[in-house]
Amino acid sequence: MTVRPYMLIIGFVSFSCWTGEATAQTSSYGELQAAYMYNFAKYITWPDEGQQFIIGVFHDAEIMGELESTLSGKKVRGKAIVLKVVTTIEELAACSIVYLSGSNSGSLGLIVSSIGEKNVLLVTEDDLIRKGAAISFVVEDDKLRFKLKKKSLEKSRLVASDGLLKLAILQ
Repeated sequence: MTVRPYMLIIGFVSFSCWTGEATAQTSSYGELQAAYMYNFAKYITWPDEGQQFIIGVFHDAEIMGELESTLSGKKVRGKAIVLKVVTTIEELAACSIVYLSGSNSGSLGLIVSSIGEKNVLLVTEDDLIRKGAAISFVVEDDKLRFKLKKKSLEKSRLVASDGLLKLAILQ
């Protein structure tokens, strides 16, 4: 078991190198977001995991193509990843991850209050970390990065691995 932490670190180093390289080459913004969300799913622990791992996209079918092509056939801790466009607030609680694009950021307050302390990871664009998101994508030096707010994770009883925390811009 002592080898496992080293494998995790090697995996993160490989992933962070891949994302930096992919930014300079041909990967789209949506593909990179999808890859990051997959890694969030792998390296964050949920206390109450259901039979499926649901990633809900709030009112934005545009990124669904990127998520579907990147995450097709992938699993999280042996569970199939299910992707769905979430159109009502009531559907949010069934998700493990909820993605809110910048074009829908006006719904952030409603989503944050709806999720409350449920075990849902809220991922956004446009640096909405100070307004209640747990993770927010940002672009720095032409590279896609992410900010992570540990207090938001703790409120939802989610635990991020040390490797993920090292890659994040902590808030």
